[in-house]
Amino acid sequence: MSSYLLVLLGVVMVSYSGPLVKGGLLAGANPASMAFTRMLLAAVLLLPLMFIRRKGQSEAPIRTLRRMTRTQWLWSLAASGFLAVHYLTWMTSLDATSTFASVALVCTQPLFVAAVSGLILKEPIPRKALPGAAVALVGAALIGLNSITGQSGDIGGDLLALAGAACMAGHWLCNRYARRTVEAEPFALLLYAQTALLLLLMLPFTGGFRMTGTAWLYSFGLAAGSTLLGHMMFTFALGKVSATVVSFAILGEPVGAMLWSMLMFGEIPTPLLLIGGAVVLVGLTLYLVGSMKNEKV
Repeated sequence: MSSYLLVLLGVVMVSYSGPLVKGGLLAGANPASMAFTRMLLAAVLLLPLMFIRRKGQSEAPIRTLRRMTRTQWLWSLAASGFLAVHYLTWMTSLDATSTFASVALVCTQPLFVAAVSGLILKEPIPRKALPGAAVALVGAALIGLNSITGQSGDIGGDLLALAGAACMAGHWLCNRYARRTVEAEPFALLLYAQTALLLLLMLPFTGGFRMTGTAWLYSFGLAAGSTLLGHMMFTFALGKVSATVVSFAILGEPVGAMLWSMLMFGEIPTPLLLIGGAVVLVGLTLYLVGSMKNEKV
């Protein structure tokens, strides 16, 4: 039961990621600075936690990283690069479109993973999962239609959210090859630190560093809550529950983001946006169910 509570905690924590980013942007920060400070603070907070958890373990975290081959290091850099661009595009989308639309669209990243796997890795989308993928695409189109017709949001912001989903797919695929002999926590620290460094190098070309005191508080909430108590909870829970449970649980993120945004900023989704977001989530659910059935065959 405790593992399922970890999953529930993770969903609650990641669901306010979008609203916290929007809060930081409204407080005067720019997307690049919010992305950089989130990754920097996540790395700083994770470092002591990782060493505390190491008590009773035989191997120091640095030794697990030393086992990585040169190829794994290159894959980790690629994974960090995709993660950096993911945060830039997604956080910029929140500056233009509604939180619910942005989070719902960025959650389509499993479809991008499947598409890239089919094209590059020759791992086609399971036939039973195709209807779900098609339904999710219809939902994304409805969200775009909501923006094009001027009901709310911005089509450019919607496209940036989809770009963020594509970059997150690239991150996970590179991650798959990089983290073969490395424990989760040391590798997460490596990814956060590398991503923060890449974002720092991008700052002069993405609006410079612009943060306010209030924005720093939002960024700390992102690092401590959404990253460490959110995504890391999923990592710990995977030791006791299946990846399928976590995958389905994450679908609750757009719903949570919508509720947080309604409470924090008074964002009320239009009927068409609600329908589009709901269709995306239904499609992703059907896609996951179809993928599970294919694995059992």
